[in-house]
Amino acid sequence: MTESCDLCRSPDLECIYEPWDSGRGLKVHLCTRCGLLQSLPKADRAPRQGAAVSSGADWGNVRYGKGFRTQACLSMLAAHADLKKPLKVLDVGSNRGAFARALTAAAAEAELTCVEPDERVAESCLGLPRTELVCARIEEANLPEFHYDVVHSCHTLEHLASPMTVLEQHWRQLKPGGYLILDVPNVALIAGDDMVEEWFIDKHLYHFSRTTLERFLAASGFAVVGGPDPDDYENLLIVARKRDLRRTCPHDPDEVDVALSRVTSYVLNRARNLAVLTHVAAEIAQLAPKGVALWGAGRLFDALVRHGGFDPNVLSLLIDTHLKSHVAERHGMPVSGPDALSEAKPAAIVVMSRAFSSEIARKAAEASPQAEILLYADLLARARTALAA
Repeated sequence: MTESCDLCRSPDLECIYEPWDSGRGLKVHLCTRCGLLQSLPKADRAPRQGAAVSSGADWGNVRYGKGFRTQACLSMLAAHADLKKPLKVLDVGSNRGAFARALTAAAAEAELTCVEPDERVAESCLGLPRTELVCARIEEANLPEFHYDVVHSCHTLEHLASPMTVLEQHWRQLKPGGYLILDVPNVALIAGDDMVEEWFIDKHLYHFSRTTLERFLAASGFAVVGGPDPDDYENLLIVARKRDLRRTCPHDPDEVDVALSRVTSYVLNRARNLAVLTHVAAEIAQLAPKGVALWGAGRLFDALVRHGGFDPNVLSLLIDTHLKSHVAERHGMPVSGPDALSEAKPAAIVVMSRAFSSEIARKAAEASPQAEILLYADLLARARTALAA
Protein backbone atom coordinates (compact mmCIF):
# COMPACT_ATOMS: atom_id res chain seq x y z
CA MET A 1 0.00 0.00 0.00
CA THR A 2 1.31 3.45 -0.91
CA GLU A 3 1.89 5.64 2.14
CA SER A 4 0.35 9.10 2.19
CA CYS A 5 0.53 12.14 4.46
CA ASP A 6 -1.88 11.80 7.37
CA LEU A 7 -2.49 15.56 7.37
CA CYS A 8 -2.98 16.58 3.74
CA ARG A 9 -3.29 13.08 2.16
CA SER A 10 -0.55 13.84 -0.35
CA PRO A 11 1.53 10.88 -1.60
CA ASP A 12 4.53 13.21 -2.04
CA LEU A 13 6.65 11.93 0.84
CA GLU A 14 10.43 12.26 0.67
CA CYS A 15 12.78 10.26 2.89
CA ILE A 16 15.15 12.81 4.44
CA TYR A 17 16.67 11.04 7.47
CA GLU A 18 17.41 7.56 8.79
CA PRO A 19 17.44 7.47 12.62
CA TRP A 20 20.38 5.94 14.39
CA ASP A 21 19.92 2.43 15.81
CA SER A 22 16.25 2.05 14.91
CA GLY A 23 14.93 -1.34 15.94
CA ARG A 24 11.86 -0.94 13.73
CA GLY A 25 13.57 0.20 10.56
CA LEU A 26 11.76 3.53 10.56
CA LYS A 27 12.84 6.43 8.37
CA VAL A 28 11.77 10.05 8.63
CA HIS A 29 9.80 11.35 5.65
CA LEU A 30 8.87 14.91 4.80
CA CYS A 31 5.60 15.72 3.10
CA THR A 32 6.72 18.06 0.33
CA ARG A 33 3.23 19.54 0.14
CA CYS A 34 2.43 20.54 3.76
CA GLY A 35 5.73 20.04 5.66
CA LEU A 36 4.62 17.33 8.10
CA LEU A 37 7.41 15.05 9.36
CA GLN A 38 6.40 11.42 9.84
CA SER A 39 8.25 8.13 10.36
CA LEU A 40 7.44 5.31 7.98
CA PRO A 41 6.29 2.62 7.70
CA LYS A 42 3.40 3.28 10.08
CA ALA A 43 4.03 0.13 12.10
CA ASP A 44 2.36 1.34 15.27
CA ARG A 45 2.05 -2.13 16.87
CA ALA A 46 5.58 -3.03 17.92
CA PRO A 47 6.52 -5.98 20.14
CA ARG A 48 6.62 -4.98 23.78
CA GLN A 49 10.00 -4.48 25.38
CA GLY A 50 11.17 -4.60 28.93
CA ALA A 51 12.53 -1.56 30.67
CA ALA A 52 15.33 -0.15 28.52
CA VAL A 53 17.06 3.17 28.07
CA SER A 54 19.09 4.17 25.03
CA SER A 55 20.40 7.27 23.29
CA GLY A 56 19.43 5.67 19.98
CA ALA A 57 16.06 5.37 18.28
CA ASP A 58 15.40 2.16 20.25
CA TRP A 59 14.61 4.21 23.35
CA GLY A 60 12.75 1.34 24.98
CA ASN A 61 9.60 1.19 27.05
CA VAL A 62 10.35 3.44 30.02
CA ARG A 63 7.53 5.98 29.84
CA TYR A 64 7.69 8.28 32.83
CA GLY A 65 7.77 11.63 31.03
CA LYS A 66 4.01 12.14 31.15
CA GLY A 67 4.16 12.71 34.88
CA PHE A 68 6.31 15.78 34.31
CA ARG A 69 3.51 17.34 32.24
CA THR A 70 0.67 16.86 34.72
CA GLN A 71 0.73 20.28 36.35
CA ALA A 72 1.08 22.15 33.07
CA CYS A 73 -1.90 20.29 31.55
CA LEU A 74 -4.02 20.71 34.68
CA SER A 75 -3.27 24.45 34.82
CA MET A 76 -4.21 24.81 31.16
CA LEU A 77 -7.48 23.00 31.77
CA ALA A 78 -8.29 25.12 34.82
CA ALA A 79 -7.79 28.28 32.75
CA HIS A 80 -10.60 27.24 30.38
CA ALA A 81 -12.97 24.98 32.29
CA ASP A 82 -14.62 25.31 35.71
CA LEU A 83 -13.17 22.51 37.84
CA LYS A 84 -16.00 22.97 40.37
CA LYS A 85 -18.52 21.60 37.89
CA PRO A 86 -19.29 17.88 37.38
CA LEU A 87 -17.10 17.55 34.30
CA LYS A 88 -16.90 14.33 32.33
CA VAL A 89 -13.26 13.90 31.32
CA LEU A 90 -11.63 11.41 28.97
CA ASP A 91 -7.94 10.84 29.81
CA VAL A 92 -6.22 9.29 26.78
CA GLY A 93 -3.04 7.32 27.42
CA SER A 94 -3.41 7.66 31.19
CA ASN A 95 -0.19 5.67 31.78
CA ARG A 96 0.54 5.57 35.53
CA GLY A 97 -2.36 7.84 36.41
CA ALA A 98 -0.53 11.05 37.31
CA PHE A 99 -3.09 13.29 35.58
CA ALA A 100 -6.03 11.23 36.83
CA ARG A 101 -4.88 11.54 40.45
CA ALA A 102 -4.24 15.26 40.11
CA LEU A 103 -7.63 15.94 38.49
CA THR A 104 -9.68 13.89 40.95
CA ALA A 105 -7.98 15.83 43.74
CA ALA A 106 -8.53 19.24 42.10
CA ALA A 107 -12.05 18.65 40.74
CA ALA A 108 -14.24 17.11 43.43
CA GLU A 109 -17.16 16.34 41.09
CA ALA A 110 -15.32 15.35 37.92
CA GLU A 111 -15.87 11.89 36.46
CA LEU A 112 -12.97 10.34 34.55
CA THR A 113 -12.62 7.67 31.91
CA CYS A 114 -8.99 6.59 31.71
CA VAL A 115 -7.87 4.79 28.54
CA GLU A 116 -4.54 2.96 28.68
CA PRO A 117 -3.57 -0.07 26.55
CA ASP A 118 -0.64 -1.27 28.67
CA GLU A 119 -2.07 -3.35 31.52
CA ARG A 120 1.34 -3.22 33.25
CA VAL A 121 0.76 0.43 34.14
CA ALA A 122 -3.01 0.82 33.63
CA GLU A 123 -3.79 -0.65 37.03
CA SER A 124 -2.37 2.51 38.60
CA CYS A 125 -5.78 4.08 37.89
CA LEU A 126 -7.77 1.36 39.63
CA GLY A 127 -9.45 2.51 42.82
CA LEU A 128 -9.29 6.21 42.04
CA PRO A 129 -12.53 7.99 42.98
CA ARG A 130 -15.07 8.63 40.20
CA THR A 131 -12.79 6.90 37.69
CA GLU A 132 -13.45 4.18 35.12
CA LEU A 133 -10.52 2.35 33.52
CA VAL A 134 -10.67 1.14 29.91
CA CYS A 135 -7.65 -1.03 29.11
CA ALA A 136 -7.55 -0.64 25.31
CA ARG A 137 -5.98 1.31 22.50
CA ILE A 138 -7.80 4.59 21.99
CA GLU A 139 -8.58 3.64 18.38
CA GLU A 140 -10.37 0.52 19.60
CA ALA A 141 -12.00 1.76 22.80
CA ASN A 142 -15.79 1.66 22.58
CA LEU A 143 -16.54 5.12 23.98
CA PRO A 144 -19.78 7.12 23.85
CA GLU A 145 -20.19 10.04 21.45
CA PHE A 146 -21.12 13.61 22.45
CA HIS A 147 -20.49 12.59 26.06
CA TYR A 148 -17.35 14.31 27.38
CA ASP A 149 -16.72 17.91 28.42
CA VAL A 150 -12.94 17.47 28.16
CA VAL A 151 -10.54 15.14 26.35
CA HIS A 152 -7.00 15.15 27.75
CA SER A 153 -4.30 13.64 25.54
CA CYS A 154 -0.72 13.99 26.76
CA HIS A 155 2.20 12.66 24.68
CA THR A 156 0.01 10.09 22.96
CA LEU A 157 -0.85 11.50 19.53
CA GLU A 158 2.71 11.09 18.21
CA HIS A 159 2.54 7.31 18.79
CA LEU A 160 -0.53 6.67 16.65
CA ALA A 161 -0.73 5.34 13.12
CA SER A 162 -3.22 8.07 12.20
CA PRO A 163 -3.50 11.16 14.42
CA MET A 164 -6.22 12.51 12.11
CA THR A 165 -8.43 9.48 12.68
CA VAL A 166 -8.12 9.77 16.46
CA LEU A 167 -8.65 13.54 16.51
CA GLU A 168 -11.84 13.01 14.53
CA GLN A 169 -12.87 10.41 17.14
CA HIS A 170 -12.23 12.96 19.90
CA TRP A 171 -14.40 15.47 18.04
CA ARG A 172 -17.28 12.99 18.07
CA GLN A 173 -16.69 12.03 21.72
CA LEU A 174 -16.87 15.65 22.92
CA LYS A 175 -20.03 17.55 23.67
CA PRO A 176 -20.64 20.71 21.56
CA GLY A 177 -18.14 23.32 22.71
CA GLY A 178 -16.07 20.72 24.57
CA TYR A 179 -12.33 21.14 25.15
CA LEU A 180 -9.37 19.13 23.93
CA ILE A 181 -6.21 19.46 26.04
CA LEU A 182 -3.45 18.24 23.73
CA ASP A 183 0.25 17.92 24.55
CA VAL A 184 2.91 16.50 22.18
CA PRO A 185 6.70 16.75 21.74
CA ASN A 186 7.83 19.85 19.85
CA VAL A 187 10.06 19.14 16.85
CA ALA A 188 11.54 22.64 17.25
CA LEU A 189 13.80 21.14 19.93
CA ILE A 190 15.98 19.47 17.31
CA ALA A 191 17.24 22.88 16.20
CA GLY A 192 19.06 23.20 19.55
CA ASP A 193 22.85 23.07 19.53
CA ASP A 194 23.29 20.53 22.36
CA MET A 195 21.64 17.39 20.95
CA VAL A 196 23.55 14.13 21.28
CA GLU A 197 20.70 11.63 21.58
CA GLU A 198 18.51 10.40 18.73
CA TRP A 199 15.34 12.50 18.80
CA PHE A 200 13.43 10.53 16.17
CA ILE A 201 12.80 7.52 18.40
CA ASP A 202 10.98 4.37 17.31
CA LYS A 203 7.98 5.03 19.54
CA HIS A 204 7.14 8.29 17.75
CA LEU A 205 5.61 8.10 14.28
CA TYR A 206 4.79 11.83 13.96
CA HIS A 207 6.95 14.85 14.66
CA PHE A 208 4.79 17.95 15.07
CA SER A 209 5.64 21.59 14.63
CA ARG A 210 3.26 24.21 15.93
CA THR A 211 2.03 24.80 12.38
CA THR A 212 1.36 21.16 11.50
CA LEU A 213 -0.30 20.43 14.85
CA GLU A 214 -2.64 23.40 14.57
CA ARG A 215 -3.52 22.32 11.03
CA PHE A 216 -4.38 18.84 12.26
CA LEU A 217 -6.75 20.45 14.74
CA ALA A 218 -8.33 22.75 12.16
CA ALA A 219 -8.83 19.85 9.74
CA SER A 220 -10.53 17.71 12.40
CA GLY A 221 -12.93 20.42 13.58
CA PHE A 222 -11.17 22.22 16.43
CA ALA A 223 -10.29 25.87 17.08
CA VAL A 224 -7.19 26.65 19.17
CA VAL A 225 -8.15 28.79 22.18
CA GLY A 226 -4.99 28.53 24.31
CA GLY A 227 -1.27 27.88 23.87
CA PRO A 228 1.23 26.79 22.90
CA ASP A 229 3.91 28.57 24.91
CA PRO A 230 6.26 30.12 22.30
CA ASP A 231 9.20 29.68 24.69
CA ASP A 232 8.67 25.94 25.21
CA TYR A 233 10.85 24.17 22.66
CA GLU A 234 10.21 20.73 24.15
CA ASN A 235 6.41 20.53 24.20
CA LEU A 236 3.39 21.82 22.30
CA LEU A 237 0.59 22.21 24.85
CA ILE A 238 -2.64 23.44 23.26
CA VAL A 239 -6.26 23.88 24.32
CA ALA A 240 -8.69 23.54 21.42
CA ARG A 241 -12.47 23.79 21.35
CA LYS A 242 -14.87 21.72 19.31
CA ARG A 243 -16.54 23.59 16.46
CA ASP A 244 -18.49 22.66 13.32
CA LEU A 245 -16.08 24.13 10.75
CA ARG A 246 -13.28 22.04 9.24
CA ARG A 247 -10.44 23.55 7.23
CA THR A 248 -8.39 21.72 4.62
CA CYS A 249 -4.62 21.76 4.92
CA PRO A 250 -2.98 24.17 2.45
CA HIS A 251 0.09 23.65 0.31
CA ASP A 252 2.88 25.32 2.29
CA PRO A 253 6.38 25.52 0.74
CA ASP A 254 7.61 27.63 3.69
CA GLU A 255 6.75 24.94 6.24
CA VAL A 256 8.46 22.38 4.01
CA ASP A 257 11.62 24.51 4.01
CA VAL A 258 11.48 25.00 7.79
CA ALA A 259 11.16 21.26 8.41
CA LEU A 260 14.02 20.41 6.06
CA SER A 261 16.22 23.09 7.62
CA ARG A 262 15.53 21.77 11.14
CA VAL A 263 16.46 18.22 10.24
CA THR A 264 19.60 19.35 8.38
CA SER A 265 20.75 21.42 11.38
CA TYR A 266 19.98 18.56 13.72
CA VAL A 267 22.11 16.10 11.75
CA LEU A 268 25.08 18.50 11.63
CA ASN A 269 24.87 19.60 15.27
CA ARG A 270 24.43 16.08 16.61
CA ALA A 271 27.43 14.81 14.64
CA ARG A 272 29.55 17.70 15.96
CA ASN A 273 28.45 17.05 19.55
CA LEU A 274 29.04 13.31 19.37
CA ALA A 275 32.56 14.05 18.17
CA VAL A 276 33.42 16.00 21.33
CA LEU A 277 31.86 13.65 23.90
CA THR A 278 35.28 12.10 24.48
CA HIS A 279 36.41 15.49 25.83
CA VAL A 280 33.38 15.62 28.14
CA ALA A 281 34.14 12.09 29.35
CA ALA A 282 37.78 13.05 30.00
CA GLU A 283 36.84 16.13 32.06
CA ILE A 284 34.52 14.08 34.26
CA ALA A 285 37.11 11.32 34.65
CA GLN A 286 39.65 13.87 35.87
CA LEU A 287 37.36 14.63 38.82
CA ALA A 288 37.05 10.97 39.80
CA PRO A 289 39.90 10.85 42.39
CA LYS A 290 38.08 13.55 44.41
CA GLY A 291 34.73 11.79 44.13
CA VAL A 292 32.15 12.53 41.44
CA ALA A 293 28.43 11.74 41.25
CA LEU A 294 26.44 11.89 38.04
CA TRP A 295 22.73 12.83 38.21
CA GLY A 296 20.78 11.63 35.18
CA ALA A 297 21.05 8.03 33.97
CA GLY A 298 19.03 8.41 30.77
CA ARG A 299 19.77 9.20 27.15
CA LEU A 300 22.55 11.74 27.71
CA PHE A 301 24.40 9.37 30.02
CA ASP A 302 23.99 6.55 27.51
CA ALA A 303 25.46 8.74 24.75
CA LEU A 304 28.39 9.68 27.02
CA VAL A 305 29.21 6.00 27.51
CA ARG A 306 28.50 4.70 24.00
CA HIS A 307 29.91 7.60 21.99
CA GLY A 308 32.27 9.30 24.43
CA GLY A 309 33.90 6.17 25.79
CA PHE A 310 33.10 7.18 29.38
CA ASP A 311 33.84 4.55 32.03
CA PRO A 312 30.93 4.58 34.55
CA ASN A 313 33.08 2.75 37.09
CA VAL A 314 34.95 5.96 37.89
CA LEU A 315 31.76 7.39 39.42
CA SER A 316 31.08 7.36 43.14
CA LEU A 317 27.37 7.47 42.46
CA LEU A 318 24.85 7.35 39.57
CA ILE A 319 21.57 9.07 40.47
CA ASP A 320 18.22 9.13 38.76
CA THR A 321 15.05 9.89 40.69
CA HIS A 322 12.66 8.45 38.11
CA LEU A 323 14.62 5.69 36.37
CA LYS A 324 15.50 4.16 39.73
CA SER A 325 12.06 2.53 39.92
CA HIS A 326 12.40 1.02 36.42
CA VAL A 327 16.01 -0.13 36.08
CA ALA A 328 18.45 -1.30 38.74
CA GLU A 329 21.64 -0.41 36.89
CA ARG A 330 22.92 1.45 33.85
CA HIS A 331 26.06 0.25 32.06
CA GLY A 332 26.99 -1.80 35.13
CA MET A 333 26.56 1.09 37.59
CA PRO A 334 23.78 0.81 40.23
CA VAL A 335 21.15 3.53 39.98
CA SER A 336 20.61 5.34 43.28
CA GLY A 337 18.26 7.99 44.58
CA PRO A 338 19.32 11.49 45.70
CA ASP A 339 19.28 10.40 49.33
CA ALA A 340 22.55 8.52 48.69
CA LEU A 341 24.38 11.84 48.28
CA SER A 342 24.46 12.55 52.01
CA GLU A 343 26.64 9.49 52.62
CA ALA A 344 28.77 9.67 49.46
CA LYS A 345 29.65 13.36 49.88
CA PRO A 346 31.07 13.79 46.35
CA ALA A 347 33.32 16.71 45.51
CA ALA A 348 31.44 17.24 42.24
CA ILE A 349 27.99 16.44 40.87
CA VAL A 350 27.52 16.31 37.11
CA VAL A 351 23.96 17.10 36.00
CA MET A 352 23.25 15.10 32.83
CA SER A 353 19.91 16.65 31.95
CA ARG A 354 18.61 19.26 29.56
CA ALA A 355 15.02 20.12 30.43
CA PHE A 356 15.39 19.73 34.20
CA SER A 357 18.97 20.88 34.70
CA SER A 358 18.10 23.92 36.84
CA GLU A 359 15.78 21.94 39.10
CA ILE A 360 18.28 19.10 39.51
CA ALA A 361 21.15 21.50 40.16
CA ARG A 362 19.15 23.17 42.91
CA LYS A 363 18.33 19.82 44.55
CA ALA A 364 21.94 18.66 44.20
CA ALA A 365 23.23 21.83 45.87
CA GLU A 366 20.80 21.38 48.74
CA ALA A 367 21.76 17.74 49.23
CA SER A 368 25.53 18.31 48.89
CA PRO A 369 26.37 21.96 49.57
CA GLN A 370 30.09 21.17 49.47
CA ALA A 371 29.95 19.79 45.92
CA GLU A 372 30.78 21.62 42.70
CA ILE A 373 27.79 21.43 40.34
CA LEU A 374 28.64 20.87 36.67
CA LEU A 375 25.97 21.10 33.95
CA TYR A 376 25.91 18.99 30.79
CA ALA A 377 25.43 22.07 28.59
CA ASP A 378 28.52 23.75 30.06
CA LEU A 379 30.65 20.62 29.71
CA LEU A 380 29.59 20.24 26.08
CA ALA A 381 30.28 23.91 25.32
CA ARG A 382 33.80 23.67 26.83
CA ALA A 383 34.49 20.51 24.85
CA ARG A 384 33.46 22.18 21.58
CA THR A 385 35.70 25.15 22.36
CA ALA A 386 38.63 22.85 23.15
CA LEU A 387 38.15 20.93 19.91
CA ALA A 388 37.98 24.12 17.88
CA ALA A 389 41.17 25.54 19.41
